[in-house]
Amino acid sequence: MPQRAARIIEGKFDQLRLATPVRRNDVFLRIGAETIWGSGLDPSHIALLHAFHDKGTAVRVGVLQAEHGLNHFCWAVPAQGKPIAPLTYQNAQRRSGREAAICSAVGVTALGAAWLSGVATLPRVFLMVFALAIALMALVLAANALRVLWHNRRDRPRILASEAQFDPTRRPAATNAAPATPPLRQEPAALTQDGDPPLLLIRGKLDGITHETRHVHKGPTYGHYRFSVQGRQFQMTVDESLGSWQPFLAQNDYVEIAVNAQPAQDEPHAVYALRNQEDGRAYMCHLRFRAYPSRDTPVGVGMNQRAPMLKTIGALMLAVWLFLIGLTWFMDSEALQGDFPELALFILGMFLLVWLCFALPLLWLDMRWRMGRPTRRQRITERIYTLLDLGTPFAPKQRIEEV
Repeated sequence: MPQRAARIIEGKFDQLRLATPVRRNDVFLRIGAETIWGSGLDPSHIALLHAFHDKGTAVRVGVLQAEHGLNHFCWAVPAQGKPIAPLTYQNAQRRSGREAAICSAVGVTALGAAWLSGVATLPRVFLMVFALAIALMALVLAANALRVLWHNRRDRPRILASEAQFDPTRRPAATNAAPATPPLRQEPAALTQDGDPPLLLIRGKLDGITHETRHVHKGPTYGHYRFSVQGRQFQMTVDESLGSWQPFLAQNDYVEIAVNAQPAQDEPHAVYALRNQEDGRAYMCHLRFRAYPSRDTPVGVGMNQRAPMLKTIGALMLAVWLFLIGLTWFMDSEALQGDFPELALFILGMFLLVWLCFALPLLWLDMRWRMGRPTRRQRITERIYTLLDLGTPFAPKQRIEEV
């Protein structure tokens, strides 16, 4: 991963987009040919950025350049008005450290409660399971806070360099010019690609975009984006579990969408893939079709999702195996003697066999795909890449965010 560099970009905001849902407080800014991303900004800072954009105020913006050429917003000094100060390195570390400490304390306390509950009676067993669930959630949040701490520590020189560049007394030259008007885009009619099933490519602006989050019991968290383009209704379903890619979609974004040309009756078109022409990002939908009964969909697991999925399944199985070993020792320490080590290895071998049941089919299907013998879903995935001019699943022309 390339090292982040502290930069200053100066000019007027030619474009400002606020992501849906608004509660995320994610913004996209454009100054000339430079694009800037802001994640989780303070609402008061977003209001100031809107004012700078609406008034055509010249702004000096400090950014951190990261991988894929992304510029992350740090601070802003306008020609006129209140500057936006950076979140200092010390405050960021203090905030993440406090979150990690609180979550770790809750996790350790819950583990202690589970240990003290025991398995003597059925209510104690339920109490132990509840405490273990609380401990798992707390430790996952603590691990995420520690990851943020590590990233901040790794990028400390560049973060401090960006803070040093912040000087509210150095303001850019004031200008009364209005922000540049984006060029008008033609919205051609929908294009259909022959084949089975027929795929539809639609270009146009997002209208009436809404977002809804749904939590599935014992499953992932889904996000449903609903919008219309050229009078047609669409629904884009993405994975919103911790660590998943989140699409950046805003009202009036000009997009290209690949869908099934023959949706179910009285239902919106299910989005297969979407490319946002405002920022160049491309999204490929997989999660919705993972357990979909129809074969007229793209593959359920994306090319970049397979390794993380197999690692997660393996880690969960290892955690369950260790839990069973610890529970057996807690119930009867003498059980660890005799034939128990052989039984533990047998159970571990069975878990490995189950993990291979997930890994080997993916490896076999990929091998057939590379040899020119794709399945129906793999052929549809190739056609979607071709329809949006994204290259091929094994050699994309740009970064594909699989959601």
